[in-house]
Amino acid sequence: MKKSGVALLCVICLAAGFFIGRKTVVTKEVVRYVKGDSVSGTLGTSGTLGTLVRESVPDDPVLPVRLDTVWLNKAVYVAATVDTAAIIADYIASREYVPVLFDSPQLGQLSLSATVQYNRLQDLSWTFVPVYKEVTRYREPVWQPYAGASLNTLWQVSFSAGTFYRNMAYELQYVFDLERGRKGYGAGVRYRF
Repeated sequence: MKKSGVALLCVICLAAGFFIGRKTVVTKEVVRYVKGDSVSGTLGTSGTLGTLVRESVPDDPVLPVRLDTVWLNKAVYVAATVDTAAIIADYIASREYVPVLFDSPQLGQLSLSATVQYNRLQDLSWTFVPVYKEVTRYREPVWQPYAGASLNTLWQVSFSAGTFYRNMAYELQYVFDLERGRKGYGAGVRYRF
């Protein structure tokens, strides 16, 4: 009767520890930002970029000038003439601008590419590299029951049961010596690295 009572008590304790351990869990969350595939497009070419909203001419324009020196009767005259070649070179030059509108670790990066030639916007394209929020949730049990058995070189058999609370374990042991026929109990503490 005594043995069956101890065995029943052990089974009840193990079952209670198992169910309590499964119910008490901590949910942890890890957030990462992952770059996605880049998306790009072109808004059009010179004729299809959209409607011209405003065009203005300044009242006092700054033009490139060329200084000419003239000597007349021992007098030196410096004349500034508009440098037409510089104006034409500036007019036909193609300039590309690549501004980054935003670069955020949570949103991504948006950049434009604009080409200006002949005093007009020739090409306007964009590139967007999105960033996705990746959330990983995992459950970590606070209480974890365990059971074990062992045999050592002194011919002692031990049965142990216990529970881990986070990284610390508390256990009870039942030890039986096979050579001498003695029985005993033990208690222990374990730490998980």
